[in-house]
Amino acid sequence: PGSKFAKNPAMAAHGFTFMMPFTYLATKGCYLWLTDASLANLGVADRQFGPHAGAAWMVATMIGAQLFDIPSSLLIGGALASPTFVAHHVVVLWLGVMALRYRFALYYAVYFFGVIELSTPLLAFVDLFRDFPKFAAAFPATQELCRVLFAVAFFTVRIVCWIPVSVDFWKVTLEILARRAPPRGQLPLFVILVWLVVHAGLTLLQWHWGLMIAKAVYAMIIGDKSAREHEAKGA
Repeated sequence: PGSKFAKNPAMAAHGFTFMMPFTYLATKGCYLWLTDASLANLGVADRQFGPHAGAAWMVATMIGAQLFDIPSSLLIGGALASPTFVAHHVVVLWLGVMALRYRFALYYAVYFFGVIELSTPLLAFVDLFRDFPKFAAAFPATQELCRVLFAVAFFTVRIVCWIPVSVDFWKVTLEILARRAPPRGQLPLFVILVWLVVHAGLTLLQWHWGLMIAKAVYAMIIGDKSAREHEAKGA
């Protein structure tokens, strides 16, 4: 009863468990993206169909994380089971299965399944602080630091750096479609088309979330605490 997480222990357990695979994905993704010469030197065709053991392992990790997260979120309920988040996780699961099944877009998976997750563990802490006021009261400075670092990480990897990687993804994919057949394997056309549609949708979702975060940052800068109070009430 005296635990800081007694209010909803299942949600707290989910939050701490959720951090682990995504911390790995973010670390591995950033390491490969910034240091792996074999990725940097890939040609156009190999960016979509080139093999990469590290990227394949990352995709498998993402599939496992989503297989845990989707049913556990539905069972716990609340904000975790919101239609937007569940749909997002189902779509990511499908993308991961298709990437692994056809060895498709593994180069881009390093970024979209790895680098962008840099903000996810920070968000998990932000959510834990929001949902468990006793936890936040015990570590007020850490709470504020996590919020700031989350905003910085989100805008860096999901807004600013997302754009050039996305442009390259569309350019390479459209070149493949222009040839009317993938250079390797038996990748169905619908998989490529769905990837494009889903990527466009996820891009809009990032911008939507980015706008919400920007409003929260602005409120914090001007000292408007009403947004923080509303956020806590909605938790």
